Amino acid sequence: MALVTFSIMSAFSSGLNTPSINCISTRDIVISSFSLVRLDETGLGKGRRSSLRCVWGIHGVLRADGLLWCQECGMTFDDIELDLGRFELRRGGEAVAVEPKVFDLIRFMAENANKLISKDELIEEVWDGRIVSDAALSTAIKSARRAMGETDVSMSRIKTVRGRGFRMEIDELLPSRGAQQASDDRPVYVQPSFIVLTDVTAVDGFRGDAIEGRIVSAMARLPFVTVVAPSVARRHAGVPPEELAQQFGAGFSFEVTAVSAGAGARLEGVLFDTRNGATIWTYASADFDPATGQSEEILEMVVRLQPQLVRAIHAALSGAPVAEDARALTMQGLGTMTLKGWNRSAFAEAEATLRRAVELDDTLAHAHAALALILALGQQVGLDDPSAKQVEDAIGHADRAIELDGHSPQILGLAGCALCDAGQGMRGKTLLMRALDIDAESPQAMAALGTQVLREGARDQAIDHLTRAIRISPQDNTLAIWRSVLALAHLQNKDGIAALEQAQKAVAADDRTHLSRVVLAAIYLVIGEEAAARAAWMDGLRVTPELSSDQLVTLLGPNLANGLGALSGS
Repeated sequence: MALVTFSIMSAFSSGLNTPSINCISTRDIVISSFSLVRLDETGLGKGRRSSLRCVWGIHGVLRADGLLWCQECGMTFDDIELDLGRFELRRGGEAVAVEPKVFDLIRFMAENANKLISKDELIEEVWDGRIVSDAALSTAIKSARRAMGETDVSMSRIKTVRGRGFRMEIDELLPSRGAQQASDDRPVYVQPSFIVLTDVTAVDGFRGDAIEGRIVSAMARLPFVTVVAPSVARRHAGVPPEELAQQFGAGFSFEVTAVSAGAGARLEGVLFDTRNGATIWTYASADFDPATGQSEEILEMVVRLQPQLVRAIHAALSGAPVAEDARALTMQGLGTMTLKGWNRSAFAEAEATLRRAVELDDTLAHAHAALALILALGQQVGLDDPSAKQVEDAIGHADRAIELDGHSPQILGLAGCALCDAGQGMRGKTLLMRALDIDAESPQAMAALGTQVLREGARDQAIDHLTRAIRISPQDNTLAIWRSVLALAHLQNKDGIAALEQAQKAVAADDRTHLSRVVLAAIYLVIGEEAAARAAWMDGLRVTPELSSDQLVTLLGPNLANGLGALSGS
């Protein structure tokens, strides 16, 4: 392998804690891999954490073991370029659609070029130690070869060493600036990291790995967030926030402790910014018996944590000059839906943001899937003016998302929901079922499936899916929608009490959506409380005055729509 070289600036010899390095043509420091830089032979002592700059001037981190990891540049070999900032693979200068796990696999193998990598190592690094079948691993290897344009296995860079593992053979690995030119001074979007640290040793009966696993599984559903594997996180308990930021990049950490509380215990958590140690959110559970209530309390903590993390990321993006990065825009668009309510102004803002994201990067599956959902759902629930063109666009973006990444449960969930709302129920339902096959606890896919089977008349099945989805769903504005649909399912099942309960909770979940208020008004109308129905209906019109009769019919059917319409004139 060719050696990438750097020159040491005077900061090293002066003993500064934060020296810099610039790339020049001399060979003062020998680096055997772009991503991992050993500085053992320099004047900088091992064990000191220092900020460095990589070849393109972007900060990397010197760890205690003397390794430098630069997350925002890229690497190139032969005609392949891996853009680590955009998570994009280019072959011969042209972007190639590649699934996220396949990209991660190629990157990890390139970083360990010419080294034998066992199956267990691949699974630990690429799939975070999750259970992966031999067939799935074989498919990922084949996809990696195909992405690199390799049709002849015998000529592939990735060699299979029977019974031992795999090896990627590369003659020369070099750094790459990626899509951004070296002379470009625009800010670079840095994918935020998330790490969970637990200390539950003070209370008998607690399992730290159960807490970590539940939190990591939920946060890993967020796009463009680097969730640190629990096995790695455990090695950093008690590390100061600034060192976590150096180790894993700027981001967020959630520290969980278990404390004794009378005859039982209590979970306490703190979410903080690793850049400055600032506390963002704190959590304290009710007292409970660890022997019987641990699982439910962990779930309660997780569903409350996720919207706080989304809010923190959204706030960071809103205040940062990263408006031209497609990943940042996608995160902003999704955050707008989650945090600003399901109303016309929020959907218009999210749609504009996501359209810009797909303009910047047509290969970003998550942006296409989220945009498809915005367009289709806006038509379905009256958050946009009726438009056949919007429905057509929604289907097109859903198709593109599936083409780019048809194996991500998040992509399948968003695109499947969009297709169901766009009138392609059979196809959308199939995608939602596939999403749940991959991730059985995806609340978005589960709720969307419940909504679709309700359209098909399977009320009991809809109630089951929606109830389960709400139980594991993040406690954000989305609950207003899912509870509204569940209320309609109970109403169709002639259970007015359950319908009223869910509709009231839906109204409480979001003050800025008309859907829950319209559903509540319809339920009051059915149970004969006309004054309450009129009040709820007027509140719905407060949110969306332009709600049309056609949109009401789509939501409630003609009979209830006509009944609510009559309230306006009475």
